[in-house]
Amino acid sequence: MRTFLLLMALLAFVCSCSHKSVTENWITPDYLLAKDVKQATFLGDNDDPTFSPDGSRLLYSSKGRLSHKGAQIYELDLKKSKERRITFSDGDAFHPTYLSQDEIVYSSTTDEIKESPLRNKTFDKEFPPSELYTSDRFGAHILRLTHQPGYDGEPHYASSGKSKHLIFTSKRGGLTGIFQLDFQKLPVSFVSVAKGKEKRYPAVSPDSSQVFWVEKDLKTSEQKLVSLKMKGRIPVTLKEKEGLYRDLIVAPRPPLRLFYSILRTGEKNYQLEVLNLEKQCTQVIFKGQDSLMSPSLSDAQPEQLAFTRQFQDKKQIYVVQLPSDLGPCLESATKVP
Repeated sequence: MRTFLLLMALLAFVCSCSHKSVTENWITPDYLLAKDVKQATFLGDNDDPTFSPDGSRLLYSSKGRLSHKGAQIYELDLKKSKERRITFSDGDAFHPTYLSQDEIVYSSTTDEIKESPLRNKTFDKEFPPSELYTSDRFGAHILRLTHQPGYDGEPHYASSGKSKHLIFTSKRGGLTGIFQLDFQKLPVSFVSVAKGKEKRYPAVSPDSSQVFWVEKDLKTSEQKLVSLKMKGRIPVTLKEKEGLYRDLIVAPRPPLRLFYSILRTGEKNYQLEVLNLEKQCTQVIFKGQDSLMSPSLSDAQPEQLAFTRQFQDKKQIYVVQLPSDLGPCLESATKVP
């Protein structure tokens, strides 16, 4: 009996350790106390921040305003701290990103809901019926890019030589995967789709040679970070079984760094981390008492980091200079001697 109780106690100890986060007691600079931190938005519920190519403006989606309940696209002049609404659509507009200094791309539910009101009367809020659109930054010239029923979102612009295209998430025929749209030919082709897998949150390397995404096994719900060299067509697992990943973005300047937010197993809130792919080093950027998500990095020196903080069911956007010292690598800190 005594031996049995000892075995049960040991098993309970092992199980409790397996659910403990490797960063549970990790000491990082609190972003609210960081030097020169700036809260960029104050009204509504804001998400999806993206820097303009010159780093002077932020593009983002905002909902819960007095003038509109659904999500619309806004642009913020960081120097003047002045925002301007870009879209005035009937549906939701979200996931905006810059194609250039004066042109943007985003997702919207407007046409899908109008075209199939009965089918889209009730829909999955995680993957709403939506299409991709381009527009100038004043919303005057709008062009619809996709025409397939289902979800098209999370676009990332990729440019290599004469080739200009979008990498985005699409849910078509019950499958959620990574797709590509060529701006010259406009056909949509798949990058990676598989049964039993949900693939989303794509990010593209600066030279457009490599794509990254979050892959979820629909049977086990386990997630992993995956990379794919466009010419190789063989996906490689970078990280797995750490928790829930989202909001991938690749730094526009070297070294090759993958930024993301993660809800680690054993933690209560999402935190911001970065994986240096050249050094194979994972570092915690910021963590705190609230969930931190949607990182974006400016293509300028010193590097500016934008992200969202979720507080009382709403998100606001913050901008801060990326700390030069992010501490040791998690790989070395958690390595067993």
